[in-house]
Amino acid sequence: IGVVKERLSSAVLDAEELEYLVAVLQIVPELERSADLAEHVASQTLENLSEVITARSRGLIQSMSDVAVQMWQSAGTAFRRGSREAAPALREADDELDDMASRLVIEATREGADPQVAAQLALLARFYERLGDHAVNLAARVDQMAAPRRLVRLSRPERERRDSESLPEKRGGVRRVMHRLSRLRVVPHDDAFFVLFRSAAENAIECAGALGRLAAANGDAAAGALETVTECERRGDELTVELLRRLDASFVTPYDREDIHALTEEIDDVVDDMFEAASVLQFALHDRRPPELLEIAELVVTMCDEMLALIDCLETKNGARLRLERIEGLERQADAAYRRGLARLFDGDYEPLEVIKLKDVLQSLEGSCNAVEDVSDVVESILVKNS
Repeated sequence: IGVVKERLSSAVLDAEELEYLVAVLQIVPELERSADLAEHVASQTLENLSEVITARSRGLIQSMSDVAVQMWQSAGTAFRRGSREAAPALREADDELDDMASRLVIEATREGADPQVAAQLALLARFYERLGDHAVNLAARVDQMAAPRRLVRLSRPERERRDSESLPEKRGGVRRVMHRLSRLRVVPHDDAFFVLFRSAAENAIECAGALGRLAAANGDAAAGALETVTECERRGDELTVELLRRLDASFVTPYDREDIHALTEEIDDVVDDMFEAASVLQFALHDRRPPELLEIAELVVTMCDEMLALIDCLETKNGARLRLERIEGLERQADAAYRRGLARLFDGDYEPLEVIKLKDVLQSLEGSCNAVEDVSDVVESILVKNS
């Protein structure tokens, strides 16, 4: 990150290198999270988990590891070559990885299984699922680039030669002024995009509030909250369609088209994950709910509030760093609560059917938090690119 920021502060950057540096900024969070996940997987090995699980579980874990390694090799090759061909195959591999993760959880919850071991296997399955998701995200970021050439990196001698040729002569005030003017970028101001983004973020806040009420409700009291979540999901889809239609019809946009498209999709994913959580939660209204479920639901509300404030920073250009740091901190709290909640579900006090339902709810809630962080990553890259 430090190298990228240093290069961004350079006096001369052409469009090609700027695209490359912004792509790196978008991808670094995926790499950081994936490294953390790999560390978590390794920690399970250090706890001698393989000695207390079934042969079938060991086989599934080995297969998941093989698929995850192949996915990351393909994703890395796609970025290095600027190839847009890896994304479809990676999505198929991710589906395969998700299927194996589900089978591992089922194997972990079989009758007579040790609750502590079951919790560890469920966490391991989740770690591999997310490793696959991040590999897909990396390939998607490559695919979103308008042309593969944007990911071509100039060699250092070529950059130095280009920079020396681009610098204005020391003498000649007019030439210096013209050089500075040539680097100014006039960004058209289109209020419609900002209004629609804000509406989408406000819709996510309303959805998060309803989901929080649903998580705390029982029986008939939950009906109104579930209806609100469903309505927010429908409204979110409408706003997404409206944003994409406007993007398609606009000749001039305030930011690059691929950035607007990415931000639109990420905000929609936040609401989709909340709707998924509500869809499962409605079947668990009479079940005991771990306190971590309510904790994550409250964190989703707070993160959506921060997301709205961050969206406003696209127009004001002020205060973004504080919002980005808060979202990152809240997402870490959600990850910790998710792990605690999963461990509680597998401690033996919950019935198998309760475990299955509530695990899916926790996973969807945590997915909503991850989606908000993905929104923050896109906004950060937009602000860097247009600073």
